Amino acid sequence: MLMEKFKPLDQLMRYVQEQRGKSGIIYCNSRAKVEDTAARLQSKGISAVAYHAGLENNVRADVQEKFQRDDLQIVVATVAFGMGINKPNVRFVVHFDIPRNIESYYQENRSRRA
Repeated sequence: MLMEKFKPLDQLMRYVQEQRGKSGIIYCNSRAKVEDTAARLQSKGISAVAYHAGLENNVRADVQEKFQRDDLQIVVATVAFGMGINKPNVRFVVHFDIPRNIESYYQENRSRRA
């Protein structure tokens, strides 16, 4: 689905609330945006967590494991999360920011494949 960005955070909140119970990934271009977006989702009671290269290895591994087990609904991430994710029940991928290049876009969308 393609949407014009108008009040993007409000649009994201509405969309994610419509997806309750479904696994998804939201990609952002910066670590700061990842952290902020995950915190805002959490403040609305949504099971979301941040994932980026600035986190400790054990934290990233824990996030991946919980997401694979369906203990987390949403991972808000940089492109770092697209590497090696194979989760057949991912139901949505949101590019909250436009990927910086075609390689990033490709990497982010690899998670949609079963």
